[in-house]
Amino acid sequence: MDKFTNVATANRFLPRQVTNGFDKHDRKRLIGGMKTHYTLTLLLCLVVLAAAATVPAQSEQDHGDHVNSAAALAGTVADTAGQTSATIEETETDAVAEPPAMQQPGVTDFLFSGRYLAFLILAAVALTLLLGRWVNRWVRIGMLVVAFVLFGIEQFYPLHPSPMCGVTKLFMFRFTMGTWFPVFIALFLAMIIPSIIGRKLFCGWVCPLGAMQDLINKIPFKFKIKQFNFTVFNAVRMSLLAMFVLTFFWVKDHIALLADNTGADATGQMWLAFSNYNVYEPVNFFELLHWNIDTVFVVMFTVLAIASLVLYRPFCYSICPIGAITWLLEKIAPLRIRVDHDACTECMDCVAASPCPTIAKLIDVKTKVAPDCTSCGECMGVCEMDAIKFGIK
Repeated sequence: MDKFTNVATANRFLPRQVTNGFDKHDRKRLIGGMKTHYTLTLLLCLVVLAAAATVPAQSEQDHGDHVNSAAALAGTVADTAGQTSATIEETETDAVAEPPAMQQPGVTDFLFSGRYLAFLILAAVALTLLLGRWVNRWVRIGMLVVAFVLFGIEQFYPLHPSPMCGVTKLFMFRFTMGTWFPVFIALFLAMIIPSIIGRKLFCGWVCPLGAMQDLINKIPFKFKIKQFNFTVFNAVRMSLLAMFVLTFFWVKDHIALLADNTGADATGQMWLAFSNYNVYEPVNFFELLHWNIDTVFVVMFTVLAIASLVLYRPFCYSICPIGAITWLLEKIAPLRIRVDHDACTECMDCVAASPCPTIAKLIDVKTKVAPDCTSCGECMGVCEMDAIKFGIK
C-alpha cells in the first residue's frame, strides 16, 4: 500500500500526457528514472558552478583592489581639480617624468571577471532547468545553497560591491562626482540582463540574500503567511525607491558644497554625510553577508530570520531596490511562468506547493497587478493538467 501511495503521489508531478497509457509498474520505473535524472541534474549544476568558483584568485584580487580604490580615485581626481595653477603645473611636470599609469579596467573587464561570469552561469543553469521542467523542491534547494555559498559567505567571491551597491553607489557617484564607475555599471548589468531575459532570474536564482531568505522560509513553521497584502508591501518598496532617486535632486547642491569644503575627500565626512541622506542605509540587509557579528548584526539577522520564517522573501518584497526595478522589468521579460487558463481547473495544487504568493494571482484571470514571481518553478511540476509552463507563450 505504501509503495502504491508513493507512486500515486509522485504521478501528480508528471504531465498527463506522460502518465496516460502506463500501468502502475511502468509508472514506478519512470518515476525512479526521474529521481536519477534530478540527481544527475543537480550534480551537474554543482560541478559547473564549482568550476566557475575556481577562477584564478588573482583576478578576483585585482577586482577587489579596483573596487576598493574607486572612491579614492574619485577623491584624487577631485582634489587635483581643486589645486592652484602652480600646483597643477608641478604635478604635470612630475607626471612627465613618471612612467604612464596603468589603465583602469572598463565595464567589460568587470563583466568578464570570475564573479560576474559566475552570476551569468548560475542564471543560465536556472534557465535551462526551468525550460526543461527539471525543477523540483530539492533541485531548487540545491541551487539556492550554491548561490548562497558562492556569493554570500565571502569564501569564493567577495560580497563587495553588493547588489544594493549596484543601484545606490552607481547613482551616488554619478550625482556627486559626475562619473559612472565601471564596476557599478558592470554589477548593474549583471543583475539586469538576466532579469530582462527571464523573469527575475537574478533575484530568484543568483542573489545571495534572496537565497538565504528562501532557504529560511523552507524551514517548517506553523505560522507562515503566504497570501499577504502585496499592494502595501510594494507601495513601501516603490516609495523607498522614489525617495532614493529624489534625494539626489534635493541634496546634490549641498553635497557639492560639502565636497568643496572638505577638499572632496572621498574617504572622509562627505560620504558619511551622504549616507545620512541615503534612505537605504539603515535597512541595507546585504551588510549581514559581511558577517561582522556585533549588536547590530544580531538584531538585523534576528529580524530578517523571523520575518523570513513567516513571509516569503520579506526584504525583497518590501525594501530591495533591485527587487523594485526587476518587478517593473517582469512586464517585458519574454521568458516567464505562464498559466494556460483554458487547461487550468483551479485545483490549487500549485498554490499549495509554491512558496510564493504569486501563482494564486496568476491563476486569477481578473488579476491586474501580480506580486513578484521569482521563477522558482515549484508550481510547474504539481500541475496534473500541464497548465503551468515557463516559456515565451
